[in-house]
Amino acid sequence: MLTQPIRSLLSLPLLLGLPLMATAHPHVYIDAGLGLVYDGQGRLTGVEVEWAYDELYSLLIVEDLGLDQDGDGVLPEDERAALQGFDTDWEPGFDGRLYLLVNGQRQELLPPENFDADYRDGRVLSRHLRPLAQPLAGDAALTVQVHDPEFYVDFTIPKEPGISGRDDCDTVLVHGDPAAAPAAYRDAVNAALAEADDPMVNEEVLIVDIGGVGGDEVQVQCGAAE
Repeated sequence: MLTQPIRSLLSLPLLLGLPLMATAHPHVYIDAGLGLVYDGQGRLTGVEVEWAYDELYSLLIVEDLGLDQDGDGVLPEDERAALQGFDTDWEPGFDGRLYLLVNGQRQELLPPENFDADYRDGRVLSRHLRPLAQPLAGDAALTVQVHDPEFYVDFTIPKEPGISGRDDCDTVLVHGDPAAAPAAYRDAVNAALAEADDPMVNEEVLIVDIGGVGGDEVQVQCGAAE
């Protein structure tokens, strides 16, 4: 299936005028930190998200914005202020690559809030909150996934999420197969190229959807299971 040129929100080279780093996906590697927020009734009301961009991509962002020119890896307050908002211009309907599932059904999330950004240990950190459209019963068996179905970004969940508002939640981090997503992406691209009518079409003008193949996920159970 032929698609329009890449315009994923996370295509920061396009947003910032940065050069593409490579011809093959993924272009960006992100460690996704998570925090589950429960209200006074024990219901899940939001997910705190932190994206830690890989060191090379972080360097491109910092250099493009003219920050950390002394190379000490520390941003003074004025430079930290200049970093704010670098990845906040989300397109309408963009899912943020965060998926909450209950019995296989995706839970609706509201647009992001409370953006914040920092630069530490050579990595740009971007944080935001995703409120749920409707609070979720705290004892629902929940699966949390972070992945890019277009495989422009390779997400990893490095550790189990933090929990605020409850102390009776069990979480299990299930690591995916790191070889599965590249293989699925290559198969999808090859199939799309084989179907393309235009001989000028190449991988960089294709958008394919591999879902969450090979991605990490977190399984959450609070209180007594139903």
